[in-house]
Parts: sequence; C-alpha cells; structure tokens
Amino acid sequence: MQKNLTIAILSCITFLSCSKNPPQYPTTYKGEGFMEYSKKFNKSLKNLENQYFEDYIKNHPEYDFVNTNAGFKMTKTEMNDRLTQDNDTISYIYTVRDLQDSIIYDAKTIGKKTEVMGKAHTIVGIEYALKRMKPKEKSVLLLPSSLAYGTNGDGNNIGVNQPIIIEIELLENRNK
Repeated sequence: MQKNLTIAILSCITFLSCSKNPPQYPTTYKGEGFMEYSKKFNKSLKNLENQYFEDYIKNHPEYDFVNTNAGFKMTKTEMNDRLTQDNDTISYIYTVRDLQDSIIYDAKTIGKKTEVMGKAHTIVGIEYALKRMKPKEKSVLLLPSSLAYGTNGDGNNIGVNQPIIIEIELLENRNK
C-alpha cells in the first residue's frame, strides 16, 4: 500500500511539473519608450558631468584644459595626432582622484604600467590620452564616467557613473 501511494504521488508531481510556463514577453514602456528614456538620461548625465568639470576648472586655474575629440578634457600637451600609435610598447604611471581632489588610487598603489597600445587593459580615456602624449610628458585628464568606469564603477572605490580625474605621465615609448 505504501509503495502504491508513493508511486501515485510521484506520478502526480511528474504530471504537474510538465505543465508549460506562460510565455515571457519583453518589458514594454509606455509613452516614449526605453530608447528615448535612455537618451534623455545619458544627455542629462553628460550635462551634469560637464558642469562638474566646469566647476573643477574654475577652482583650478593653474591647469590649462583643452577639449579633445574623444569627449574628455586634458591639460595641454603637444596634441599631435598619434604621437603614440597602436602596437607601441609604452610605460606610464597615473593617479586617480575624485572631483574633490581626494586620491582614490595613487601611482604607488597602481604601479608602473607597461602595455602595448591597442591591446592595453586600461580604461578607454587613459588610452585615448596616451595617444596624444609624448614620452616624459605629464597631463591631467577630466574623464566622464563613460570613458572611465561607466555604469559599473570599478567594484571597489569608484562608484557607478562617477567622473574621475587622472594625473598621468607617459614614461617611455620603446618604439620611438
């Protein structure tokens, strides 16, 4: 009897577990839709970050920042196109700061980086800046979150959508 009851229960469970799940449809957005929402959000984020950078620049007249075509600001350098090119082996150091000039990561903690341009494992803004620099040159970068650590942050000290300041020095370019 016990055996028949166990078989009956297992049969019911098997039968009930075979029922189909209802289809899952994509989320729909009323009104303007997700793409329009996303465009507005990103535009307002960019405007807010630009305002932060303008305030930073006003409070730091010792720096002469220029806009780059890549969408960030950096202190004047030679600004020649492609001083450092893809496949050049370079060494550099940098410090990361927040907009209140507090150090997030110092150059000692990060250490000297040696990488091949175009294959570098660094944030996009740093790679763009290094391509505009010559060896022994230093620069300060104002990086919007989209060229820094973006919507994820770095998982430690840099938050979500956080613009950052990078003080960088290109130590050498072994291919030049």
